[in-house]
Amino acid sequence: MGFFNKIFGGGGNDGKKETSADRMLRIIKEKTMTECVKLIPEKGATKPWESKIGGLPYMPKGFDYPYEEAGSTVVTEGQAPVEAAKVATGPFAGLDGNTAAMPSAASGEIVEQVEERKLLPLRFLAQINFSEMPPLEGFPTKGILQFYIAGENAHGLNFENPEEQKGFRVIYHEEVVEDESALLSALPTDGVEYPDGFPVDSELKLNFEKSSMPMGGGDYRFDKLLLDAYNEANPDARIPSLDRASEDDLDKVYDQLDMGGHRVGGYPFFTQLDPREYHQELRGNSILLFQLDSEETDDYKIMWGDSGVCNFFIRPENLAKRDFSRVLYHWDCY
Repeated sequence: MGFFNKIFGGGGNDGKKETSADRMLRIIKEKTMTECVKLIPEKGATKPWESKIGGLPYMPKGFDYPYEEAGSTVVTEGQAPVEAAKVATGPFAGLDGNTAAMPSAASGEIVEQVEERKLLPLRFLAQINFSEMPPLEGFPTKGILQFYIAGENAHGLNFENPEEQKGFRVIYHEEVVEDESALLSALPTDGVEYPDGFPVDSELKLNFEKSSMPMGGGDYRFDKLLLDAYNEANPDARIPSLDRASEDDLDKVYDQLDMGGHRVGGYPFFTQLDPREYHQELRGNSILLFQLDSEETDDYKIMWGDSGVCNFFIRPENLAKRDFSRVLYHWDCY
């Protein structure tokens, strides 16, 4: 029977002929497969030093809690910040909708006067205790890495300078004290009324699973990789660009490369475009430091706008130095 299966292609996967899409997937995996750590949230209380999303962060006594800085959220995609500053009266002008008409001294025209909003403490998003996480090449094996973001609707996102830590902050505690009496037990955000919702609605403990993954369609480098894989898989029908490729083959490849989920390391997922695609100066941020996707279960909800995803990236040389002062922060949604 095995002999006839080999001839006629029957008997399951062993006799299945490798398609063009199969060859492309194999090539992509061979060239880009890398290790990552999946993050698995679980509803439940945590100690201040444990890995988590939401809840009480690790804060040693004397900890300088991060606040928003002037100009942290006024710059959005397509906005000219200099022009905005001529009209606005504060760094968060226009975000809360409190406006009033007043004449312009220069031209007599009516412009909007926007009520200034005070700078608020950033909201704690998540932290990774590396001593709890499976080891990952290049990453610390100890210490706590924390992520804070602004509590308004843009959550500190700055399209013009996504590495400037004004509307977000990444903080690394190299040494960790597991003694609650030596830690702060109250957040500056307690009792603060923020103008918008927050992506996380409860405290979640983080569990870890070592894994590996190939590059997927969201990464700005993927189109070139896919074209090379297509031509390598089809040497007798090479093409100059992907618009000449079989749509069926491309769809089959994309369908098997799911980039969603929460993780450290590996490759990113985007609902829109990789910001490194149109900001070439950001391409040095090649390491995915942390990804938090939208997810809704019976126990918890994580939601970035309309089912979006959040990413933090870092340059290899900065990660090696444990310098988290320059990190690319981005999130987008459908």
